[in-house]
Amino acid sequence: MRRARILFVALIACLAVASPVAAGKPTMERVQINDIGVLDVFLTEVCEFDVFADVQGHIIFRQFTDATGAPLREVNNFAIRARYYSAWGSVRTVDVGVDRVTYNADGSITQVIIGNVQSLQIPGQGRVYSDVGQTTLLITFPPEGDPMVEVLKQAGQHSDTDSTAILCEALAP
Repeated sequence: MRRARILFVALIACLAVASPVAAGKPTMERVQINDIGVLDVFLTEVCEFDVFADVQGHIIFRQFTDATGAPLREVNNFAIRARYYSAWGSVRTVDVGVDRVTYNADGSITQVIIGNVQSLQIPGQGRVYSDVGQTTLLITFPPEGDPMVEVLKQAGQHSDTDSTAILCEALAP
């Protein structure tokens, strides 16, 4: 009986200490996207002809922090539709799903991307590119240089080809 009381008191003490950190509400931000008829500078440069985009939807960012305000994790929801087009054709795609981001003690970030990041279908050809399912990344930040991204694991349909090249080909004259 005494053991049970000690265990109960210890559990209550742990919950009292942990609850301000664990029970904190995340900071939330909803970003509405409504970019219609925008020249896609990157695709225009790569494809070597004008490529435009209609991008609509939203992203909801949720960040959880510790008692000091340092980020612990994020849950980000994507719901975006896009149409890329040129004078010769158009391609539609969506980005729907959740990204779970964990800030690791060593300064790295683990990002789990779940959903339909991009799936390209071309009339008469069907699905020509897929990035659908789950991808787990480890992102490290060396003292000098750009961040390094390592794919830890993938499940689902993930094309080995470059989606940019496919878009350029589909929109070319």
